[in-house]
Order: sequence, then C-alpha cells, then structure tokens
Amino acid sequence: MPRSLIVFCLAMSVPLIACGPPVSVHRVQPRDVYARDSASILDTGKPSRFTEIVLQRAALDQKFEEDPRLALKVLYHRAVQEGDSRQILALAEMSFLLGSESDNRDDYLGAAVFAYFYLFGPEAAEMDGWDPRTRIAADVYNRSLPRAFASEEQTFEPHSERRTLPVGSIAVTVPDKVIRWPDGIRFGRFLPADEFEVDGIASRYRRPGLGAPLIAERTSEPQRENEFIPALLAIPATAFLRVHGDIADVRTGQVSADLELLDPLKEQSIVVRGKTVPLEAQPTTAIAWLLGDAPIWNSELAAFLRGDENSIPERLTMLEPWVPGKIPVVFVHGTASSSGRWAGLYNELHNDPLLGDQYQFWFFAYNSGNPIAFSAAKLRQALASAVEQLDPEGHDPALRQMVLAGHSQGGLLVRLAISDSTEIDYEALGMRFPDEKNLHAEDIATLREVLFFRPSPSVTRVIFLATPHQGSFMAGGILGEIGSGLVSVSQRLLSVPWRVVVVPAGKVAKGESPLAHEPLDVRTAVDNMAPDSRFVRLLHKLPMNSRVPKHSIVGVRGVGRVEDGNDGVVEYESAHLDEAVSEAVVRSSHSLQSNPSTVGEVKRILREHAGELALGRAAPRSGVEPSAPY
Repeated sequence: MPRSLIVFCLAMSVPLIACGPPVSVHRVQPRDVYARDSASILDTGKPSRFTEIVLQRAALDQKFEEDPRLALKVLYHRAVQEGDSRQILALAEMSFLLGSESDNRDDYLGAAVFAYFYLFGPEAAEMDGWDPRTRIAADVYNRSLPRAFASEEQTFEPHSERRTLPVGSIAVTVPDKVIRWPDGIRFGRFLPADEFEVDGIASRYRRPGLGAPLIAERTSEPQRENEFIPALLAIPATAFLRVHGDIADVRTGQVSADLELLDPLKEQSIVVRGKTVPLEAQPTTAIAWLLGDAPIWNSELAAFLRGDENSIPERLTMLEPWVPGKIPVVFVHGTASSSGRWAGLYNELHNDPLLGDQYQFWFFAYNSGNPIAFSAAKLRQALASAVEQLDPEGHDPALRQMVLAGHSQGGLLVRLAISDSTEIDYEALGMRFPDEKNLHAEDIATLREVLFFRPSPSVTRVIFLATPHQGSFMAGGILGEIGSGLVSVSQRLLSVPWRVVVVPAGKVAKGESPLAHEPLDVRTAVDNMAPDSRFVRLLHKLPMNSRVPKHSIVGVRGVGRVEDGNDGVVEYESAHLDEAVSEAVVRSSHSLQSNPSTVGEVKRILREHAGELALGRAAPRSGVEPSAPY
C-alpha cells in the first residue's frame, strides 16, 4: 500500500478514536439516581421515566412535545389494541400534565380514570406490589380527583353528570352528596385536604391508601340534635371514583363511574373488583382546619372573664359518635383555656393504631372563672348525664371505666370528681348551713350540687397535668389579684347560692333567718387557687377515692433540681401528689399537654389501663353511687 494512502487512513481515523465508546457510565450521587427513578408528573411537572420509555418505544416522544393531545389519542388506541398496562399509566400521567397546564377539570378526570384502569384493569392482578409504578398510579388518582371536581370557590363539589375526557366521555353518578351520621347529622361541604399545610400540630398523620383525602364540614341539616356533637365540626373524608367498564369503553362513551363519599372513621378499606383497598385519609388536617378559625379561641378569655353559663354552657363534647365498647377519655382544660389546647395530644392518641381502637376522646368545657367547686359539680353532672343518656340499661362496661385527664385548674375539677365530701365535718370548720325551709328549691339544688357529693362511679383512673393541688403562686400574686378582679362569675352564683352555701357559725341568732344577712363574697377560680386560700385548705380534707389510680405529670422548667423547680405557674411541690401511683416530670413550661414526654406518658398510662381491663385487673368500681339528696 502506498505510504500516502496509509497516512490518509490514519488521519481519517483519529476523530473516530477521539470520540470514545458510544456507551458509558459515570458516577453520580445516590440521591440523584433515586430522584430520577422515583420522579413523576406530580413532583417534577414531567412524565416519569416509565412514561418516557413508553413514548420512545411508540415513537411518540417528539409528537408529545409538539402536540400532546394528539399523542395521547394515538397512544390510547395502541393501549386498547395491545392491552399493555404500561401504556395506560402513561395515559394517566399525560392527562394529568394536560390538566395542570390548562387547569382543565376534564383532563384531571381522565387522569383519574386511566390510573384506575391501570390499578384495576385485567393485568392489575399480575402487577408487582414493589413496582414503583403502582404508587405513581395511586398518587395520580388521588391528586386528580379533587381537581376533577373543583369548584370556582376551590371546594370539592360532587355532581352527577356526563363528562368529556381527553378521549371519549364518562357518565358520573353521585349516590349520596353528604356523609351521614346518626341523629340527622350531615357533612355536605368538602375541601381538598392535600392543598393545606398544617401549623401548630407537631405530627401530621396521613393514612396511606387510595382515594382523594378531604375535609368534610358539618352542614346544618340535623333532624334531631345530638347534644354531644358540636355544631361546628370538621372530619376527615375520602372521595372514591369507582369506574365501571373497560378502557376500550372510554372512546365510545360506554364507561361510567360512581363518585362515593366515604367516612374513614367507619370505613378504613373498601373492596374494588375483588381487591381490598385501604382508603387514603388525612385526619390531622381536618383537626387543624376545625381549629384554625374556630370561635373556640375567642371563647377562652370570655369563658374566664364572664361566667354566664347561658353564653358559654358547660358541656361534654365528642368529635365523633359514641362507640359502645370504647373507653372514654375525658379531657378537662385549665384556666382561660379551651378544649382546643388538647389538639396536639388528641392528634397523637386518636391516630395511635392501638389506642384509637380502644378509646374514644371527649372534652369538657366550662367557664374557668367560676368557683372551682361549682365547675366541678358541672363536670360530675355531665359525666352522670352522659352515662344515663348513652347507656341507660348499663350494657356497656367500657362506658363505666372512664379516664379523666385534667390540666391545671382542670386537674382540680378532676380531683373533685373522685372526692367525697360526705366525710367532712363542716361545722367543725366553722361553717353551718341554714335550714332548708328558709330556702328556695333552686337554692337547695345548687347547695347539693356544690357541697354534697361522692366520687363519680364511672371514673376509674385519673391523670393530673400541671395541677396546683396546693395552689398556684401565680394566683396568689399581684397578677392573680388583677385577674380575679376582672372575672365576673355566673349570675346564678351571685343571685342564689353564695348567700346560703356557707354561713359562719355563730353569726345567725336563734330563730333568725339566715337570708337576712349580707351574702358572703363570691370567690373566683383564681381566688380558689391562691396557695393560702380557704378552698385549697379544704381541698386537702376531702378524701379521694382510694380505688382510683392517680397519675401525675409535672412540668419543671430548666435543668435544676426538680424539687426546687416550677413550670412558671405551679411549683413542683404543689403539683406533686403523694397518692399518685406514678409521676412523670417533664422539662416544660405550664402548657405541657403536647410535649413529647407528656404524650409518651399519657400513652403509657392508657395502655396500662386497657391492659388491666383486658386481663380483668381493672381498677374496681368506686363502690359508691351519687349521694342521696340532703
């Protein structure tokens, strides 16, 4: 070969050699690989790698860039002909992309329908549960439904109608537009839960599954009021689109669907084409929505400053209907507070798989400026009334194994719920009660409510949280005096009981009517909690039911010696209770209800309570009944 030819061939081969091999790999960060492999239309705005592969194999990748709607229709026909489930998932992602770009409700509905066929089509039974495409399809389905039925006000509005899809159409039927509870309670306004971020509650619980998670608000349709269920209430709900037919029926408009509104409190799973499917739900979001702009926050100060029970009635509240067999846990809030302050603890307990099945959670609200003995009487009445109304025949033993949990002043109400006043010699304390013949019937009733009581027979365990058993130094100081001066107690207390409840011995002459004397000063709850108050001294003379286990959770700020500490409102020495079977010290300020250590201790106590019941070692009933009339 001529030398010149050899030189020419070598020169021509140099560029080819410099280009290197056509296939290679290079090292990247593992998180980059994971992000690429797990990405979908939902988080990147671009189809997943699975859909990209489908488009490439069908030679539609370029067409999808130029005319995505035409590419979707071409791929649909191939999916019908070839029966390839991978193509159906691609259709779901492509429809979602169209919906997000144009905010088209029908495109979102198409995404949900195609995702449904991927999950429950003929080949679905053969799908690998570990395949990430299954989760992508479920997420596309869940995220598409709220947008497919979005109103102009951004609510979720279910309607029975025929809807156009990216290919063909579908007839949608809504069997029931509301979620129904007993006693005529209805939930008929819905919001998409996945469009809200939760603040103020540490843990956001989400039950994974299928269906669009919603917030359902109570609407005013009750036929018969349930006094325990509040008028303002929001619960988690789930929307599920059950599609009938096959993917081939979409083009001809022969496919149909039922849009079901489900209550995950009652249904945690449903059966779809022979498969048991868990329902998606976001319970924490519903709690946060209920409390976000609730009037309950405005009522905290009002209920403290103004004790008129006509404006803020003392009552037991339930966030779901009573369930026989579940043990009630009753939360009692503190001073200038409300039931909303239990939200963090309630969220943790209600969403605990074990405790949520064993317990139901109730809340007692009261006017926290009124005298503590009066509020405690209202608590005892509320508990007794609930048992009588819910289970008058006594068929449910769980209803009579209640756990009371009280924070701060609420703990004192709880203490009086398990105390016995019948063993106190009031005259030895310098107190005497006037003859009933000089009193009105209402006066007598109030006297019995407040001063003559026995332990509530349905309470078998109590938890004290930051409770000032020996008073609060805050209540005994200058702030306490100011607070007490601002409180206006119940008009009933002003007009009736305090002129007859306690009459100092020796002040009433023989034959003289006690009503002729000036009424004693009405003492507020703040006065009651002063460390040197007569109430605190009397409280320690009232024996508590020894058969009821008592648990203490005490807050102490800082890192110093526990015995010398306080929570900013209550000294450790005051919150400590010798009779307690357990005491947990939490490094926290006074508002410790949602502290992780508090949550852990309450969970431990409730597991212990349920465990003892299961083993037949539950705390025995108090053995006493409410006191007979005096």
